[in-house]
Amino acid sequence: MENKPERVSELDRHLVEFAQLLRSVGLKISPSEIYDAAQGLTILGMADKSKVEAVLQATLVKDVRYIPSFQEAFRAYFASMKQKEVWQKETAEKASQWQEQLEQARQDLRFQGNELEITEEQRAVYASLPENDKQRLKDFLDKSAQGTKSGIPVDHTYQPMVERVLRGSLEYWRKRLNEDDPILSPSSTDGVLSEVERALREREADVLSRDLKKISAEEWPEVTRLIRRLSQRLATQVTRRYRADHRRGGVEMRATLRKNLRYGGVLMERSYRSRRRARLKIVLLCDISGSMLKYTEFIWQFVYGLSAAVKGIKTFAFGEALIPLSGQLKREQTFEEMVKEALKISGKEWGGGTNFANALVTLQQAFPAALAKQTLLIVVSDGQTLEGEKAAVLLEQIRRHVHEVLWLNTLPKRRWQETPFVQAFLPSCQMYECYTLGHLTQILKQQF
Repeated sequence: MENKPERVSELDRHLVEFAQLLRSVGLKISPSEIYDAAQGLTILGMADKSKVEAVLQATLVKDVRYIPSFQEAFRAYFASMKQKEVWQKETAEKASQWQEQLEQARQDLRFQGNELEITEEQRAVYASLPENDKQRLKDFLDKSAQGTKSGIPVDHTYQPMVERVLRGSLEYWRKRLNEDDPILSPSSTDGVLSEVERALREREADVLSRDLKKISAEEWPEVTRLIRRLSQRLATQVTRRYRADHRRGGVEMRATLRKNLRYGGVLMERSYRSRRRARLKIVLLCDISGSMLKYTEFIWQFVYGLSAAVKGIKTFAFGEALIPLSGQLKREQTFEEMVKEALKISGKEWGGGTNFANALVTLQQAFPAALAKQTLLIVVSDGQTLEGEKAAVLLEQIRRHVHEVLWLNTLPKRRWQETPFVQAFLPSCQMYECYTLGHLTQILKQQF
């Protein structure tokens, strides 16, 4: 008797499709977990949507960081057919418009009528630029194509040089437009997945803009994920610095363009840059007063991620005295737990006021090697301290011996006038308001 293949039930089909959607937004789903989900739904039934969501989350989500992704995927996948058709139509229209933009980029980026050898992502970067910046690149290509050398018009042999310069410019814009992900397409061609990606981008934007002290415990896994991403970005920027150099390396765009002005824009000569390891030393001073605890935890998560790639970060907490924390890093340990452990070792107690002056005196006397010309001193505090005048004088002294003092102030800038000593600290540091992840992102872009 011939064996007939088992008929796949509607439940199994939907579970497999839903699992594939979850995989598309970063979750790892195994066949055994899909089986567990099917068993759970068989027992509890499909009548109560909230119970269905609870069963699927319990069986398919292994990491709390992915709960937001699961929630948005569940909402979109189990939406009405009418709503899905709307999403699919919108996604198809966006995909069509994007393809038209890429084709226009292919037509624009030519040298003497020949298509340039650049990647699809580089064309996508060009397609994403504002019209004024697109026009500048087209003007550059036109001038290069019409230029001359010693009175003789340039020919196609100069195309590789033009391509190298154009790639360098597009790489610069890629970093300006999107620092993490490739710029390939505005969305998936699948309407449901496109909707999930849109919703997750909105969630992330909301988290980035919200005051950290207003973020609930349930949202902290998402905050931690974003902070680690920021710290990894900074680690790359700190350890790989560029400087202009005559040795062969990447093209130094500004110097190259200046050097070739006399040729009417034709790139006859090039300047190069070479990569070097920066010797920047990071020293972090974290205020641990009661009003600062939530923010200090957030900064600590950032430093924890950064320390995995940048060696030699020295970290200190301060209240009424300076508390060394370097060497206290432990996986899955909160900042508060780490400080309490350090307090036990040092014999100090949590609480009391904040005395930034005492912290700076101890830093100068006990850790003079930390304050060198290569030191980036980062202070995380709201500026509310005892002996503020003395602290301002000490900070000014330290500023003369270090590379830079960067102050992350967790008070909104509009309230700095209300804090007695903030104005005294300002001449000795670059001070930024920093009470959201969005603030930290902007600071990194400006500083690094």
